[in-house]
Amino acid sequence: MHGKRYISFCKKFFNNLQNWIYSLTLSLGGIQIGVRTSNRAKRLKLVSGINGVEAIVPPNYRAEELESFVSAKKDWIIRTSRYYDRLKERCGGLEPGTIYFLGGKYRFHVVKDRQQSAVVSDSMKVITFHVADKRRHRQEIQKWYKEQTGKIILERLPALASKLNLKYNRVSIKNQKSRWGSCSKKGNLNFNLLLAAAPPEVIDYVIIHELMHLVELDHSPRFWQLVKDADPEYKKHKDWLASYAPVVKIG
Repeated sequence: MHGKRYISFCKKFFNNLQNWIYSLTLSLGGIQIGVRTSNRAKRLKLVSGINGVEAIVPPNYRAEELESFVSAKKDWIIRTSRYYDRLKERCGGLEPGTIYFLGGKYRFHVVKDRQQSAVVSDSMKVITFHVADKRRHRQEIQKWYKEQTGKIILERLPALASKLNLKYNRVSIKNQKSRWGSCSKKGNLNFNLLLAAAPPEVIDYVIIHELMHLVELDHSPRFWQLVKDADPEYKKHKDWLASYAPVVKIG
């Protein structure tokens, strides 16, 4: 390390939460680490994302043990924090109360209503979700994403398959954790329900990508050549997915 870097832990106890917040202070700036107690946690764990670093701890953890664990992981914490800082600069991050739709960032509001619906205002960049139970708004937004992605796939998949002279079997829209799409050996296609968050041209790339797996199941040079023939700008679309994957979430 360069210069005098030191770690100091400042503990703040919240009366209504059995949590500690540790402030990891370095010469290059302070990094806040939130602490969340989980009954399912078997051991100390650090997770990092667009909104910061969080320590997940078992209910009966010792503060001294957590301090030692975080101190041992300080290089990783610095590295991952810098990565997400750069990501925020590049794509704007994801502030609370915002989601992505067709490549654009929208603020969203949740309104309690007997009749469930979603109203998209492109001019104001606002999506209003009318839900029966505001406590379940995440599930309702997920359901909305699945419906929107389904509509897009229903329109674009047959058109692109016909253009490429390819035939597929079943199509599913799923809550996939780490994939935008997949293709089985039987020719069944799966698409991530959050795909509607991406720009239309990026959605087309994902569809083309999976359709080409009907010809070439692996990611061989021949596969990528087939993708390039169908989508000459596929690298740019692929880069969008890599850049925005951490921020395309259900708010």
